[in-house]
Amino acid sequence: MKTWYVEDAGGGCRAFGEVVVLVCEETREIYSARIPVTWTNKMGWEELVCQLMLGLMKEAQATSEDKYLVCSGNIFNVYHNWLKEHNYNWETHKMDGLAHEAAEGEFHRMVVEAGFPEEIKLEERDYRSYYSQIEQWVNACPERKKLYWKDREVRKKPSKPRYILKSTMARTRTCRHCQKVISPFSPVVELKIRQEGRKQRYFYHPGCSPAKPLKTQLNLFEIDWNGGKLTGIIVPCPETIHCSICGQPIDPGQKTFYAYDENLLICGHPACFEKSFNNNRAQTI
Repeated sequence: MKTWYVEDAGGGCRAFGEVVVLVCEETREIYSARIPVTWTNKMGWEELVCQLMLGLMKEAQATSEDKYLVCSGNIFNVYHNWLKEHNYNWETHKMDGLAHEAAEGEFHRMVVEAGFPEEIKLEERDYRSYYSQIEQWVNACPERKKLYWKDREVRKKPSKPRYILKSTMARTRTCRHCQKVISPFSPVVELKIRQEGRKQRYFYHPGCSPAKPLKTQLNLFEIDWNGGKLTGIIVPCPETIHCSICGQPIDPGQKTFYAYDENLLICGHPACFEKSFNNNRAQTI
């Protein structure tokens, strides 16, 4: 059984790709891979790193019988999960010694191959100064910057769709599913997602939403109304209105009940509806 150390270098530098290494201190075996500055196969950064690490393990003939001490950095998140799912003997570890030296050495070798002065090296782990000099050297030449500047977009973690149950407030929205109008002061499911680097927002009727919202910002309020039940929402009043029960004005910012009786919007002080109807109940979902 061997003990393998997994380390990376170059993540804090805005130029050049990162490097990852698989190192066995007992046998002095060192296997390394370089992550490109960009790629076009739509694979995530962490997934690409995991793929490269599996390639190094195959090259080193490392097995599940061996032990793996892995850097805890986010770059290895997917690799951590892979080791766990495949029942490997592994744990995170603060790197030093041969693994650290191998990773930093491979990163320096990569930048020197591009023409960076070999004598400018990492000294006493002063990464800020070292990386700053590399970045300045790359920035000094447009052609070098084109070749060696990191693509941060492909390294971003893919955003997960966020479905939120909330109110339309005073705005009218259009349901993305049925294309029908969602009236003001109605429950609505809002989807926030990043597409092609841009944040997008879509709206759905709660019954049209493709997923159950994991988060809610909606306060529902149910009342007895004209012999039946009527469910509305309680939200801050956006502008001065008059209560449908007492007729008194409601100032902007005050909590206000809104509901639709067929197509008629009724609104007012929640306390007025509680006072007028005995079986009211408030619920937050």
